[in-house]
Amino acid sequence: MIVRDEDVRLARALLKAGHLNTMRYDKFQVELKDSLDKSATEILVENMGVDEEIVAETIASEFNVPFVDLTPSLVNVSPEILPESFREKNLILPILRAGLDLTIAFINPPYKDLLDSSKKDAKLFIVPIIVKLSAFNVLTKPELAHNYEFRALKSKYQLDTLDIKTKGREKVMELIRTGRAPSGDAILDEIIIRSVKNGASDIHLEPTDKELRVRMKLDGAMESIISLPKEMTEAIGNIIRARSNMDVFDRKKAQSGRYTATFGNYSFDFRINTIPTLDGERIIMRIMKKGARLLNMHEIGFSSENFTKYDYLLHRPSGLLVIAGPGGSGKSTIVYAGINQLRDSEKNIITVESPVEYRMDFASQVQIDLDQKLDFTSTLRSALRQDPEVIFLSEIRDADAGTAAAEAAMTGTLVISTLLATSSLTAIARMVNLGIPVSWLAPTIAGVVYQQLARKVCPYCKEQYTPSHRQLVAAGLERLEGSITLSRGKGCDVCGGDGFLGRIGIHEVLIVEDELRDMIASGASLVKMKEAAQKKGFEPVRYDAAKKLVGGLISIEEYLRVMG
Repeated sequence: MIVRDEDVRLARALLKAGHLNTMRYDKFQVELKDSLDKSATEILVENMGVDEEIVAETIASEFNVPFVDLTPSLVNVSPEILPESFREKNLILPILRAGLDLTIAFINPPYKDLLDSSKKDAKLFIVPIIVKLSAFNVLTKPELAHNYEFRALKSKYQLDTLDIKTKGREKVMELIRTGRAPSGDAILDEIIIRSVKNGASDIHLEPTDKELRVRMKLDGAMESIISLPKEMTEAIGNIIRARSNMDVFDRKKAQSGRYTATFGNYSFDFRINTIPTLDGERIIMRIMKKGARLLNMHEIGFSSENFTKYDYLLHRPSGLLVIAGPGGSGKSTIVYAGINQLRDSEKNIITVESPVEYRMDFASQVQIDLDQKLDFTSTLRSALRQDPEVIFLSEIRDADAGTAAAEAAMTGTLVISTLLATSSLTAIARMVNLGIPVSWLAPTIAGVVYQQLARKVCPYCKEQYTPSHRQLVAAGLERLEGSITLSRGKGCDVCGGDGFLGRIGIHEVLIVEDELRDMIASGASLVKMKEAAQKKGFEPVRYDAAKKLVGGLISIEEYLRVMG
């Protein structure tokens, strides 16, 4: 790494103040020159043992730049105002935009060439601030992205004024009758903005006999947004159906649709599903940010053993690889991460999806449109004529799609698809029950990756404690009583006070070999197949969950919620 004048100036200031001695000063310069991946501040704090606050305050004093105790609440602009590669290379984070001024957090001295480059890229005047290394690391973790990425979205109306649980039904109805309440479109947009700012994956609109309950799904758990008067159910439903090109007049049948909308500088795809209930139309809106970053396999939470198994299945030359799990368990995320793993393999990759969730510039992506007579089965068979090595079929929904996938796998193609199931072995049983002939399924299926999602213990307020006897018995871990401590989050500003931050996958990976193929073909029971698989090293999902529990990644409450 190039040793910059500003780095030397920082080291001299620390030497002069007595925070470095001559030997460590010389060692710093050697390590900085030889380092391929660490900056000046990282070497001083992590290698030289200088206190991070002393380093930050010294930079601030020496270069006349403010030192700020950075917290998530101070970040009010999307990092995307500067290119991701530029931010990661230079260890900077945009914090705030005010007019033509862009405040950027630095952990290293504010290098002149970096300030000039930032000004050129952002086309704004750059105001540098200095922050501690630990604070910077907290805010640049992927799981914290939703804490600040959409903070720049501005609310236009205080939803709480329409909440009948807090304001009272009569007061809210009076606002509506007198025209002082916003329009249905504005209310829906405000619900979406609030959900997006919290990092929700879904919005649920649930009519009851007294209210329209609006909740969001956040890290796999439901959280209330607002309780609206039941009289608004039809108006909000009509707006959603109109936006997503569904039949506005037919509320007696289930419908599906989708639409795209822009909020601030961000575009989102919304997948809509409705179902009639006794109290009105229940609606779910799945939120997908356009241009969202593809995760890599290391970010999903695979154990080293399961990572190796999944990587082995991805590099099979042919076969049917099924990614299974309950609804909303991140099946597509696993697939995209796996395909992303293959991006540099010079493989011909084609996807057949409904809809396309992530854009991949290294693959040819086909979006199914049933209105245009473009279905999964015919499109998959057409894709085979393009000589692909890898095909991703977004979901096995019926016997036709499953049989076509197995047929494609038999031609020498690796076919990856998803399936709703409660385990890797029940995924096989479900495919048989869908009507996929075992004569096609048995010889082609290569393996099944099953995933559930659990909320992670917040690493910034994690504490260890000794679990109670009752908790260990409930988790089936009573034999460990007295010999282990577990982890839980106390609650902090970073995690919003609930002790959880982000989610992690819990997995089981089943590799199908000859003995299991014969058992599938002969219709063997799931119990016998499980026994045969375990003899070959297969571990059920509960094993992986227990490892993550004992390892401090998830709490025992979350273990019991997910595993039962």
